[in-house]
Amino acid sequence: MTDEKDPENLFGPVIYSYTTEQAVEDGILVHTGTVGPHKVYFARTLFDEGYEDLQKRVDLVNTGLELLRQPDPEDTPYMKLRVLRKDKIWVVAEPGKLTYMKPEDY
Repeated sequence: MTDEKDPENLFGPVIYSYTTEQAVEDGILVHTGTVGPHKVYFARTLFDEGYEDLQKRVDLVNTGLELLRQPDPEDTPYMKLRVLRKDKIWVVAEPGKLTYMKPEDY
């Protein structure tokens, strides 16, 4: 019997992966700091729409953290997604990182 939750068992071997570090180097993501054990990233498209401003980022991160504390039946041990502003801003929580983005960046 195989572990059905293992992506390799579902889809076969990974052909290519694009790391967070590569996305930062390429300018797709902006590392903006840390919250506890989590690195915080903003998609460049969101960062450039006013979130260069520290206070705006802090407010958005706090909103995201508040929503992430609320359980959702679709959460997995590997990922949580919350909609901060419908059709505008999402936050994705993965082990060790939080990524704020627009839905089209996902």
